[in-house]
Amino acid sequence: MIYLDQSATSLMKPKEVADAVNQALGGTLGNPARGAHQAALDALKAVGRARRSLAAFFEASPLDIAFTPSATYALNMAVKGALTPKDRVLTTMTEHNAMLRPLYEMQSQGMALDVVPLHKHGFYETEDVFSTIKPDTTAVAVNAMSNITGDIAPITHIADICYQRDLLLILDMSQYAGTRPLPAIKQWPRALIAFTGHKSLYGPQGSGGLIKRGPVPLRPLITGGSGVLSFSKAHPDSFPEVCEAGTLNVPGILGLEAGVKWLADQGLHAVSGHLSALRLQFVESVRKIPGIQVYGSQQDAGPVVALNVAVMDSGDVSRLLDEDYGIATRPGAHCAPLWHEAMGTRNQGAVRFSFSCFNTHEEIDTALDALRAISKAI
Repeated sequence: MIYLDQSATSLMKPKEVADAVNQALGGTLGNPARGAHQAALDALKAVGRARRSLAAFFEASPLDIAFTPSATYALNMAVKGALTPKDRVLTTMTEHNAMLRPLYEMQSQGMALDVVPLHKHGFYETEDVFSTIKPDTTAVAVNAMSNITGDIAPITHIADICYQRDLLLILDMSQYAGTRPLPAIKQWPRALIAFTGHKSLYGPQGSGGLIKRGPVPLRPLITGGSGVLSFSKAHPDSFPEVCEAGTLNVPGILGLEAGVKWLADQGLHAVSGHLSALRLQFVESVRKIPGIQVYGSQQDAGPVVALNVAVMDSGDVSRLLDEDYGIATRPGAHCAPLWHEAMGTRNQGAVRFSFSCFNTHEEIDTALDALRAISKAI
C-alpha cells in the first residue's frame, strides 16, 4: 500500500517510537505522582523528561506543557476552560470540528462568534482577519495549517494582532507541528496551543497536549485524581495539573517523546524540505491532468492537497485509488463543514492527499499515474 493519508494519522513511524512504547509497557513504570515506590518515581521521572523534551521542541517552559489524549481534548480544554459567555471570538471557515464544536457550544451559552470568510480559492488573507475583528473581540481561535488544503495561516501576523489588541490566541497546531520549523511561540504573550502526537510528530494515537503561554486562567474540563491537594473539593487550577486529571497515558507520552526526538535528529528544515519537494512534485503535475480541480491558495502550504476529479464523488475516487492502485487517501468532508459549504463541495466532498517523511518521489509518481488513468476513464 502507498499511504497518502498522513493528515489522518501517521501509519509509518520511527522504530524508536515503538521501542519507547514497548519499554514503557515492560513492567518497570508505575503511576506517576501516585506513590513513593521506585516504579511510581521512575514513571514520574520519565514523564518529566518527556515534558522537557516537548518543551525544547516547542521552545516552551516544561511546566507550560500539559499532556492530553488528543488535540481535540486540548482544544476543548482551551475553548471551554479559558472562554466565557461574555467573550467575542474570531475564527475562520477553515477550522476542524475539534475547534468549531467547542466554539458552537460556547456560542449557545451566549458567547459571540465571528467567522473569517474564504476567497474563491479556498483560504483567507491576513487582511480578512483585520476586517473581521470587532472592537469587543477578546480571542482569536484558528488553525495553523488547514487539514484540507494544507494552506498555512498567517500565524505571525495573527499573533501580532493578538499582542497589539491584548487578545487570547487559541491555536490548533494539529497539522502543522512536525512539518516545518515552528513559529516563535515563546514570544507570544498569551496563547493556548493544541497539538496532537499521532500525525506529523510520529507519536502513538492517544497522545497530544496543550501549551500555555503567559497568564491564561483555565477552568478544568475534567476533574478527578490529581496526585496533589487530595483533600480539596475542587480540582487544582494550576497548570499543567488543571488539564491532567486521572492517570496519564505514560506509554503514549514516551512514544510521543521518541517521535519528537527523532524529528529533532532529522532536523525540521530537512523534513520540511522533503515534504515541500513531494508536494511540489504532486501539485505541479496534478494541475496538468484534465478534469482535476485542486483547492487552496497554494502560496504557502504544507504537505496536504485536496482535489476533485470532474464531478465524481470523492468517495468513489478514493475507493478506486485504494482498490485498483493500492493508494490510501481520505475522501469526504474532513470534519471541516464550513470550508465545504463555502467551496460548494458539501455533497461531492474532496479527495485529500497528505504526505509524510516516509513517502518517496516514486510513490508520488504512482499516485499521479493513477489519477491520470481515473480522469481519462471518465
